Amino acid sequence: MKKTIWKGAGLLAFATFFAKIIGALYRIPLTNILGAEGMGVYQLIFPIYSLLLSTSSGALPIAVSMLVSSRLARGEREEALKIVKNAMSALLITGIILTFILVVLSGTLGKLQGSTETRLGYLGIAPAIFFVSGIAVFRGWFQGNGILAPSAFSQISEAIVKLGVGLTLAAILMRYGIAWAVFGAMTGVTLSELVTFVMLYIMYRQKNPRLNLSLDFKNSRQNYKEITRLTIPMTLGNIILPIVQMIDSFLVVNILSRAVPGPSAVASYGLLTGPVNSLINLPVVIGLSLGVAVIPQITKNKEERDISAIKQKSDTAFKLSLVIGAPFAFTYFALSEGIIKLLYPAFTAAQIAETSMLLRISCFSVIAMSAQQIYTSILQGLGSIYKPVKNMAIGAGIKIILNIALMPVIGIAGVAAASVACFTATAVLNIIQVRSLIGKSANLLKNSGVILLSGVIMGAAIFAIGYFTTGWALPFVTAVVGAALYLAMLLAFRVFSRDELAGLPLGGKLVAITDKIFTRG
Repeated sequence: MKKTIWKGAGLLAFATFFAKIIGALYRIPLTNILGAEGMGVYQLIFPIYSLLLSTSSGALPIAVSMLVSSRLARGEREEALKIVKNAMSALLITGIILTFILVVLSGTLGKLQGSTETRLGYLGIAPAIFFVSGIAVFRGWFQGNGILAPSAFSQISEAIVKLGVGLTLAAILMRYGIAWAVFGAMTGVTLSELVTFVMLYIMYRQKNPRLNLSLDFKNSRQNYKEITRLTIPMTLGNIILPIVQMIDSFLVVNILSRAVPGPSAVASYGLLTGPVNSLINLPVVIGLSLGVAVIPQITKNKEERDISAIKQKSDTAFKLSLVIGAPFAFTYFALSEGIIKLLYPAFTAAQIAETSMLLRISCFSVIAMSAQQIYTSILQGLGSIYKPVKNMAIGAGIKIILNIALMPVIGIAGVAAASVACFTATAVLNIIQVRSLIGKSANLLKNSGVILLSGVIMGAAIFAIGYFTTGWALPFVTAVVGAALYLAMLLAFRVFSRDELAGLPLGGKLVAITDKIFTRG
């Protein structure tokens, strides 16, 4: 296994994580500006937006990266560039069409969702679909070349622009009401995608010819056929969760409104999909970055019929995602109330209690979602593109059924519990499918147990610390003590082999520390 695989994945994971940190910094003041009801309006818009993105370009980076990688491996650089040109031509036209559709339906969607204040927000974010379509193609090109830095840096710039512009516009327009403030925040998203598109185009043009865009179906039929063959099943997999979230946006508020006033139902929905989901997604995106890095490598090993290499890469990717996700999950469980109080001081006591309860339930999604994403990527790399789609559909069905069954009984907590069940079921099904294709992996179950045990011990330790530390000192003390304890246990239990450690970012230092402190057999 080449060390550069995981170092490149580490760069992308770090950038993605850092971008999510910026995103959290964005969501926290945005929540304080908009309030719970305003965040509910904001979050009602995103399921529709995410669905349109997933439909238009969600699978493109992976599909383009796989096709570009295969062409470059055969020395066919001109063919690789042709794929990029054809994909860009088709996607930008699709982006224009979907942008127009969202603008036309903006008022109707708000009425169906039970909140007419979403209309302006849809208008603010609609143009972003066009720019994201182009961004997807450029990221696929760079990833297919094994160059992950542009994707990494563009995510950071995207988050920074959204933070600065979105918050500024939301704060300025709040004087005109929630609808206009949400419009300002959504316009910030659109401008961040515009900046990212321009930035990636400049990076692309540094070493590549100008893209002469045209839809040439006659001479590029094979390209479009290959792109379609990969993107259709991947898109089906990508849109299942946005569809479920879209269904949630219609069901949750309407069902909860039967028991509580409409604004309270929107506020509860906003607390779950805003503050809680932002915290949950923070570590999960790292698993997605690892998946982006591992897919082309597993595809290459599959062509070489190197099962041992596939197992090695798969096991390392899963262990990395679990190692990163476990401490977040148990930290959220142990310190949920303290975290919410610290991040959202404008919340009322009732909102803090409700949000911390939702975070304590949802924290288990971190582990399940990380596993689901990694094993989806492994299945895609192995060519089993439809299996994760089927598994995600089963998980989504479980979530919808549990939503309807649990919400009348336990309210918004039922939606959080249903999400945990959805991702757990999907992850288990994906793992079973991978094992059926490449066989069992030695010591993976044992290592997973050790990682989770280390997370539990760390969680117990920081829970105890929480009794003696409050305020701004809490995150710093728990971070230092918890990270040190967790890392020491991972090294002592030898979760990663010496070769795996050496291939990670800062791997040389980790190997040196391990050799110095712990005796290795």
